[in-house]
Amino acid sequence: MIAMWVLPKYNQRIFDRLAHRYDIRKRCLNVIIKYEMPESLVDIVRIDKELRERHDRTLQDYVGFYICFNNDDDRYYCTPDDAIVFGKTGVDGDHFAFLTFNGSISDLEKAPIIFIQPMASGNQVTLVARNLKDFLAVFINLKEIYVLERFRFYKNKLDFINDYNDNYLKDIRLRENDSNFINDLLRRNVKGIVNIDDVYEYITELKKQIKLEIYDDDF
Repeated sequence: MIAMWVLPKYNQRIFDRLAHRYDIRKRCLNVIIKYEMPESLVDIVRIDKELRERHDRTLQDYVGFYICFNNDDDRYYCTPDDAIVFGKTGVDGDHFAFLTFNGSISDLEKAPIIFIQPMASGNQVTLVARNLKDFLAVFINLKEIYVLERFRFYKNKLDFINDYNDNYLKDIRLRENDSNFINDLLRRNVKGIVNIDDVYEYITELKKQIKLEIYDDDF
């Protein structure tokens, strides 16, 4: 008789996920890509430098995150292996990254943007924009990046509108001058930012077009 080791169902699920991530890492290592900072992010770094030198402020003061490009120390257990981190909020390890789909996207200007939240059990990775310029366009419209974490809860556009008006609009109005200032600075210094007038529709369609793999490491 041959003894067989059968994993409990829950442990088997964990094992399968770990095996999946190991396979991704192995395939990524087979083709090593040295990612350069995309031009749009270079422009944002210049804006941050200007804010520091001329206004004694930082990008984080206005936008809500600071730039930290492709540093291993900025990664968390739930950061996808094929993601390139570019910004951190300074809250609970939350960070933004380019998703390269196992290295198949070499130009980060074209890479989708994901929002990674280590403390959001079961919802650590959220798709938020088609590319970096669209991400800036979404911010310009919303004027608050943390609205992005709420889209997974909205069942319809009215949910979004009510949540935005009830929980964000008052604070946004208090910093209207700052919002107008940074939005103008972004548009003048980052070429190609489009207008996204309906963020709810944009993100809804985006999630239909771009499917994330199993990045919900809730174990």
